[in-house]
Amino acid sequence: MNKKLTLIVALQAFIIVVLFWVLIFYGRDEYEAYQSSQEEEIESPSRITEKAGVSVVYLPLPTQQNSGIKTAKVISTGFRGEIKSFGNVVNIDSLIDAKSNYLNLKTNANLAHANNQQNIQQYQRLKTLNDDDKNVSDRAVQEALAAVNADNANVKSYELQLQNLKYSTRLRWGEALSALIFNEKSAAHLTNLIERKNVLIQVSLPLATNTPASGSSIKISPLNDTGIPIHAIYVSPAATADTNGFGKTFYYSAPADQLRIGMRVNVELGDTKSNAVAGVIIPSNAVVWYAGTPWAYFKQGQDQFVRKPISADNEVETGWFNKNLSADSEVVVNGAQLLLSEEFKYLIKNENDD
Repeated sequence: MNKKLTLIVALQAFIIVVLFWVLIFYGRDEYEAYQSSQEEEIESPSRITEKAGVSVVYLPLPTQQNSGIKTAKVISTGFRGEIKSFGNVVNIDSLIDAKSNYLNLKTNANLAHANNQQNIQQYQRLKTLNDDDKNVSDRAVQEALAAVNADNANVKSYELQLQNLKYSTRLRWGEALSALIFNEKSAAHLTNLIERKNVLIQVSLPLATNTPASGSSIKISPLNDTGIPIHAIYVSPAATADTNGFGKTFYYSAPADQLRIGMRVNVELGDTKSNAVAGVIIPSNAVVWYAGTPWAYFKQGQDQFVRKPISADNEVETGWFNKNLSADSEVVVNGAQLLLSEEFKYLIKNENDD
């Protein structure tokens, strides 16, 4: 009897299992359809529309405020092309040596001149005594005259050495740097050269470049250095050409903190010969990169944003200069990456639907 009961219970269990799997098999499609309908019901509304083939992101004002979306007017400006070149930090030991030689020659010349004046007075006194009934011998007068002539020759020798030093220094370093050696007063940035607080930089510029204006500056930076550029002040035309024979050469003075003798530097300066081009500046924080291209989102109306490509060819301190954008444009300066993500969600959804 027990065996018969056990068989009945096992048969019932088997029938229950079979019925369970039959229910799962036939109810699977209905379950998936139900899940899909539920997902469609909770799916967030699309914020992307297309106008003339351009994706437009729609964000209501409350959503913009909650998401931290901020915009700003682009800055209208004029832009001149930049000249990029190279330069090198020059050794000025020979210039400093010229300063030392000048001071020594000047001191010796002054001493020789003072001694000559004393000998001239001595000669005149002895000659007067000699003329007054030979109170002094002719020999003494002749010796005094010889001393005067020797002093004259000595003075002229020092004067000639000073003249040659000035000539050779001007020929090697130019008028402005020569004035630093032979004049008492000079500009502070030039005086700092002698004191090793500044360094002298020879810069090569294209042949068509005008001579820089007095007191003008350029931006330089050591090769492979991505730090803040150093401002260098114009000194004078250089007397020697660049070793590569590139264009005109000019001297500039710059602080010595990050620069060493013999170091090569990058040079950037505005092209004063080119006409200014009207355009706008796209702020750095407005730019997003996608597919290797810089883009920015521009506001249209109160709640629509359009992504447009921008040019990164002309970088300025606050962003990038662009000449083909309206001066009335309003660009997203905070939240551009969020808009790009929103647009991507729409693109991915479309690909899945296909």
